[in-house]
Amino acid sequence: MAKPIAVQVGNITVAPISAKQQKILEEKIKKRHEGLRRRYREVHGKIVDWVSHTFEDGSLYVSIRFKDKTDFSLQFSAKILTDSIDLSDVSTGNFKNDSGVLQDGR
Repeated sequence: MAKPIAVQVGNITVAPISAKQQKILEEKIKKRHEGLRRRYREVHGKIVDWVSHTFEDGSLYVSIRFKDKTDFSLQFSAKILTDSIDLSDVSTGNFKNDSGVLQDGR
């Protein structure tokens, strides 16, 4: 078997990885997938019937319908909420909010 060589992909040189590095990478991927399977235990192993999405009133809704007639829904919004804004005098080391710029964030 010939020794793997580096290849050029666009402006990036991609070097081959060793068998040891490949095994480490596969273990990391396996561990990541196991964690993802535990994230939403309610849907693990179910068979998907269809996936739909809609965009209404500034929110994206994703619905995943399963063959057993259950539905897993996600809602995403593009809102950015400010919890607090601070103005601090870093030259003196005074990091407390003494300006009263915004207390509540709303």
